[in-house]
Amino acid sequence: MNLRFRPRMRSGLTAPLVALVMTGATFYALPLRAQEAARNRAEQTLPPEVFQGVLAVAEEAAVEGVPPGPLFNKALEGAAKRVPADRLLPAVRAYAGRLGEARAALGADAGVPLLVAGADAIQRGVPADALRDLPRDRPRSPVALLVLAELMESGVPRERAIATLRQTMDQRVRDDAMLEIPARVRRLIRDGVPPAEAIERVRRTISARRGGTLLPALPPGDRPTADRQPRARRRPGGW
Repeated sequence: MNLRFRPRMRSGLTAPLVALVMTGATFYALPLRAQEAARNRAEQTLPPEVFQGVLAVAEEAAVEGVPPGPLFNKALEGAAKRVPADRLLPAVRAYAGRLGEARAALGADAGVPLLVAGADAIQRGVPADALRDLPRDRPRSPVALLVLAELMESGVPRERAIATLRQTMDQRVRDDAMLEIPARVRRLIRDGVPPAEAIERVRRTISARRGGTLLPALPPGDRPTADRQPRARRRPGGW
């Protein structure tokens, strides 16, 4: 049975991950009070039996330190897309599992945006161990996890992708510049450069431009990561 919309349902209940990491203004990146508001919206929007199922998943996940807000928003996203109830609850449960994996890999001090970015990276095929390899003693941005997923999808070896992110974190490269890295790697790959060599060329460019400055402008026709949809096969539990 498909979920039925109620009068208070809103469209566009979730924003793309890039919006989260660039603005912090999505439902996934909200403080505690707003996360409680997400629960209230879910209770008002979802059929009672579906909401109770999502609530049970959220309460169970909370024992492991998983924040509830993203889970209620995942359910709202599914409702907005008219995902059948028999698919929605398993998807929310799978998402809770990925958030738990991300928390275990990133540490108990990781904020909600970082956990959401980690869960997205895991869904896109990034091993949780790769998240553990990122340094914890330097400023960590959700953008780094997005870029890690993009690079690995492009065929860049895990070790070289992580080394690149370590370098950007060391040099405090800005998020907007970091988001350009996968686009540059893909352009080199299209020109026939192997992924491992492509990332090394980009790393050398980063080394030459310290202080978080932008990389040289992309040629016409190239788009930054934020303008494209992920191509990777997603693990079960996504829409």
